[in-house]
Amino acid sequence: MLGILASAFLRPRTSRLLAVIPLAGAGLTLLVAPSPTASVPLGGLVGIVGLDRAGQGLLVYSALSMTLVLLLQPSLDVSAGRTIGVVGAAATIVMASNDPLVSALALTAAVGTLVLRWIGLLPGRATLAAGRVAGTGTAALVAASPFLPLTGFTTGDRPVVVAALLATGVAALLAVYPLGGWAAGILGSLKPIDVAPWMLLLVPVVLIIAERIPGGVLGSGIPVFEHVLLVVGLGSAVWGGVWAVGGPRAMRYGRVFMADIGLCVAAVEGAPVSPAVSGALILLVTHLTVAPILLRSEDAGMLWPRRAAWALLSGVPPSPSFWGRLLLLEALAAGNVGSTIAAVVAMTAIFIAAVMACSTRKRFTLAPGWHGRLADLTAWVLVAIGIAIGLAPQSLSGFVFGH
Repeated sequence: MLGILASAFLRPRTSRLLAVIPLAGAGLTLLVAPSPTASVPLGGLVGIVGLDRAGQGLLVYSALSMTLVLLLQPSLDVSAGRTIGVVGAAATIVMASNDPLVSALALTAAVGTLVLRWIGLLPGRATLAAGRVAGTGTAALVAASPFLPLTGFTTGDRPVVVAALLATGVAALLAVYPLGGWAAGILGSLKPIDVAPWMLLLVPVVLIIAERIPGGVLGSGIPVFEHVLLVVGLGSAVWGGVWAVGGPRAMRYGRVFMADIGLCVAAVEGAPVSPAVSGALILLVTHLTVAPILLRSEDAGMLWPRRAAWALLSGVPPSPSFWGRLLLLEALAAGNVGSTIAAVVAMTAIFIAAVMACSTRKRFTLAPGWHGRLADLTAWVLVAIGIAIGLAPQSLSGFVFGH
């Protein structure tokens, strides 16, 4: 509702007030007492029961990251408020719901809102592909939801079909290879602020609920779910890393983000051992911290904060990305040699892309006035937070997510 009101009443001169939308959402979420009964979103059919500690921490940190993205943009379109409000509300419903149908419908509303805005901004093949693929993903989740939980049907064909539908839905929404072409298209066609709600609000939520899906609800379909996401996750990580090195500079951060999400999907869903979740949470916190800097246009200044942010993503110790990827690699190495080799290739490509981004010789000028100075100061504060995460990754991710 706040997003709709903001889009209706704000004007270009007051567009910075759009940041109130995710900030208010973070504040309200922080006031909600965590519910110990809401730890498995797809484990039963009991409706919206409340947020668990991990869900609360994720939503608050994602909302704060989205707030800073809005504040650091050189200019804003007030109509983005509707999209941010709907996607944020849908993410909250998904994390608070124990009903798989409610979760799937909320994701459908979020994806539909995003796609309609993208098509309205830039009608074309890229945005239409986003509608087709991401819409197919939410449709797959809706189709699987009536069968969850699989009480009394944990063996046979039904668990396999349900697992295939869930894997398709997760892969499409997270844009992992071979279903990631739609995300690459919008990264190259739209402004970063228009892609940010998907990257910062929707992707972390889908990744977290996907991690909880196999918890006793898929029966004999669990191997199908895990193996499919292991293969497509590693494929996406390698593909994203390679294109981050050889692709357009403007898409470099988006490609690195997609490569890291691919690694998280492969390790958390495809190789579910204890280090995987910790590594994924550390990587999520790292990206949510540096995204406000790297989603700002390169022409808008902040040369040295951008270089520092890329250093935090390079994987060189003691950057937080080093610890996150190390834990993911440890989880994948427990599976087979092929998974380990693919992960190492992806991580090497991400490192090369980060070094290339740090070594740019393009000159930037600080934006004039108090807004430029405040943006530069905020960027350095975010870099300091990133360094703190690298020095104490488990402690800070535990502070955010509760474990």
